[in-house]
Amino acid sequence: MPARPLQQPSPRPSRSGKNNFLFPNVQMKVSLILMFVLSAMLLFSRNGYTQSQIRGSVLDGNKAPVVNATIFLLNAIDSSDMAKTITNEQGRYSFERPVIGDYIIKASAVGFEAAYTRAVSIVSSDDIIDARPIIMQSTSEQLQAVVVRAKKPLIEQKIDRTIIHVKSSITSAGITALDVLERSPGVVVNRQNGLISMAGKEGVVVMINGKASYMPAAAVVQMLAGMTASNIDKVELITTPPANYDAEGNAGFINIVTTNNPDMGMNGSVSGSLGYGKGERAAASANFNYRKSKFNLYGDYSFTLDKMDQLFSFSRQLLLNSQKISNTTVSNRETTQRNHLARIGFDFNLSNRTTASGLVSMYNNRWSMDAVNNNSTSTNNLPDTSRRIANDEINHWKHYGANVSIQHQLSADARIVVNADYLYYQDNNPVNYFNSFFDNQGKLLFEQQTRSGKETPIKIWVGSVDYNQRWSKKVTMDAGVKTSISRFENNVLIEKLEQGDWVPDPSLSARYKLNEDIVALYTSLNIIPDSKTEIKAGLRYEYTNSNLGTDEIKDVVDRQFGKLFPGIFVTRKLNKDHSVGLSYSRRITRPTFNDMAPFVIFIDPNTFFAGNPALRPAIGDNIKADYTFRKYLFSLSYNFNKDAIARFQTQIDPVANKQFFTSENLNNVKTLSAAVSFPITMAAWWSMQSNITGTFQQVNSTFNGAPLRKEQKSVRINSTQSFTLPKDFAVELSGFYQTASLFGTAKLAGHGMFNAGIQKKIGKGKLRFGVDDVFNTFIYETAVKVPDENFISNADYKFTQRTYKLTYTRSFGNDKLKERSSRSMGSEEERARVN
Repeated sequence: MPARPLQQPSPRPSRSGKNNFLFPNVQMKVSLILMFVLSAMLLFSRNGYTQSQIRGSVLDGNKAPVVNATIFLLNAIDSSDMAKTITNEQGRYSFERPVIGDYIIKASAVGFEAAYTRAVSIVSSDDIIDARPIIMQSTSEQLQAVVVRAKKPLIEQKIDRTIIHVKSSITSAGITALDVLERSPGVVVNRQNGLISMAGKEGVVVMINGKASYMPAAAVVQMLAGMTASNIDKVELITTPPANYDAEGNAGFINIVTTNNPDMGMNGSVSGSLGYGKGERAAASANFNYRKSKFNLYGDYSFTLDKMDQLFSFSRQLLLNSQKISNTTVSNRETTQRNHLARIGFDFNLSNRTTASGLVSMYNNRWSMDAVNNNSTSTNNLPDTSRRIANDEINHWKHYGANVSIQHQLSADARIVVNADYLYYQDNNPVNYFNSFFDNQGKLLFEQQTRSGKETPIKIWVGSVDYNQRWSKKVTMDAGVKTSISRFENNVLIEKLEQGDWVPDPSLSARYKLNEDIVALYTSLNIIPDSKTEIKAGLRYEYTNSNLGTDEIKDVVDRQFGKLFPGIFVTRKLNKDHSVGLSYSRRITRPTFNDMAPFVIFIDPNTFFAGNPALRPAIGDNIKADYTFRKYLFSLSYNFNKDAIARFQTQIDPVANKQFFTSENLNNVKTLSAAVSFPITMAAWWSMQSNITGTFQQVNSTFNGAPLRKEQKSVRINSTQSFTLPKDFAVELSGFYQTASLFGTAKLAGHGMFNAGIQKKIGKGKLRFGVDDVFNTFIYETAVKVPDENFISNADYKFTQRTYKLTYTRSFGNDKLKERSSRSMGSEEERARVN
């Protein structure tokens, strides 16, 4: 086995002159000083002087807070409207800096009769008035409003994002979050490589409830494979994120929003699923939310067990010394995925203005495999040698994380949020190989045992301060500072059994250590010049210090760099039916931890996966234009990604006839995409949602030192048909088809999937039966052809099979509260601002 995959660049001295990762140089110190100064300014800028204020609370007949009630500040003399606001989750409201005078406060909310306070007076510029609580009484029409609910569409298209309402999907029952993403418009999941791309671009950042996961890509994919869709409310596909989001992620963000209920009382749901598809599939989940007065407790747990037969095949052909050398491998794999995922969190109102939150999360995900790989080599179409490799593999990820957050309302127009996170991950990935070698007649020549191991503990600390200030009704400012500190060790050990002793292979074994620190500062303005126009402009600065080395070779990677990431977004409503939007943003995609600290996994003695610590970060520039006509959206986007990172690209050693898949920097990738989204109501009982995305992509790279250009046009179609039938029955048909596309320098063949499901409501529960991949067509086929190099490589991956599943979901808790939280309200935008 050659040492090439793990060869490192020659060590070079650190630009910082020392290995001090918190203060590497003057620029880093300046960034941290700016962070401290900004934090201090934000904390004290609104507290250095007194100001007049009227504040109070709104309660219902049971003394529970009324959330999102509209509060009017009226002139006590003529009842003219002086100001307006809404209540927060604790039913609190406040008016800042009212002028000297007499006022009456009015409260209005759907399902309640309007209520008023007695007159209150401001007699000086520093008066702070605590008004008596407003008690609102329910109207007789409330229950009727509760019963009538608006059904959310499965896919909702907005100007800056696509929202998949998972709870509205029948075919989403009994599947995982990863399955949901595979079926989402414009999203491609490569399970073999642990990659997720969106709109033809790689570099997707996955968030859970608005918080970035900060985990390796492979761990993200495995986590999503263990998260049941029953615990997911919706998935947001954000292709043009603003400046307050991390600059990481060339393709944008995928935000997974879990189930939560903001109302008082105890409520939640449980779900169980059984299925079969050349292997057993089982899933169970539960979530709850308990809210009382100032305290809210929530949590969820999910378990998945997925046994699946998989079939992989690899083939390559090259010309070596005027001879055609062919190599073929077929891998029959029996896999088992067993995952536990749990979260528990709380929110507590320390005061009328301050809320403390905490969240603890964990998962324990174990993937195991037993495989038999048959490999054969031929020369000029004549059999040469063959091998049979029996191997077993375990990939066991453990994670524990904690977050604490303080949110303080400095005034009615200003808010500050402080977050602190600690994340711990550990990956244990042992693999055993038993190799048998045969001659061209099938006679056993010899046997060999090899084993590999990879242990990777990862520790991450993240701290952030975010400040929001509304300067006027037309201008809002956001600013913040964030720092993250990452540390990991990656121990790779390859051993061969020789005369009864395990002997390490030093050319493929190493112990890597990574220290990486990132400091970011951002500011953005949201401007509404008139009722039809909105502008958001932001600038983010990130400074990165990254050092990777081994015990033997220091500073294999030693980078310190700062980058500016601008972004601007403009939307304009032409009239009630038409609107347009234009955006520009710059993003960065950093090498993953696995890329920087490589590993080795053998497919056969001549084919294997490996990493590349010499990878550089990629910078992407994105331009996007949107046009909306009623509920129809048309968009056009262009992305230029310099030094694009393509993972598991084919490289060949023609002398030794060895092939390995590794990550590499492409010179650049240019992507032009056009998309259209259109919902159609065919009848009162039949609705459909379709999304069509067309992409042209050009990849410029090198292959074995020679220039290489690849171009490809592709189309992806997603469609969902929903049918509402009598007697509480419903049917859903969904599917997608992706034509041939590019995966780095490889070509991915067209592929698709069709799913069907039927649902029956039974009391508080729902019984669903579904079939995934009805025609068993979901397969990845990749090909690399380089005629000038006389090289052809093909790989086919069949990860999943047709699966039948039966799922039962039941809600519990206060039905009235559940109904109230589900109804459509006119204050959704205000609710989002408060939350």
